[in-house]
Amino acid sequence: MQLDSMPYIPYDMYESAQEIVIIMPLWGVKKETLNLKIEDYKLYIKGERVFIELKDNLSSIKEECYWWKLEQRIDLPAQIYFDKIHSRLTPENILEIIIPKALIPEKINVEIEN
Repeated sequence: MQLDSMPYIPYDMYESAQEIVIIMPLWGVKKETLNLKIEDYKLYIKGERVFIELKDNLSSIKEECYWWKLEQRIDLPAQIYFDKIHSRLTPENILEIIIPKALIPEKINVEIEN
């Protein structure tokens, strides 16, 4: 569950007949801090933005970037292969999550047993 004190992580979601793809830019987040978990048809993404050390004599003029912990929850449909979800972090620090869809046939004939 997303905490009120943690910011929303923007993401894009695309789909085809075979899969759902989630793209999430994670500038400043190191792979070692990322954690993806699925629970109750929800994908939880946690990470941490690492703040760079600044000189002691600097004072803030403007602060819009959020540093430290991040968390996002994305609802997932039921018709996916949960055990085949995979992800990668690109060199540009973009998290890509591939979610294969379960193929649902349009029509199935069911035989009646004696």
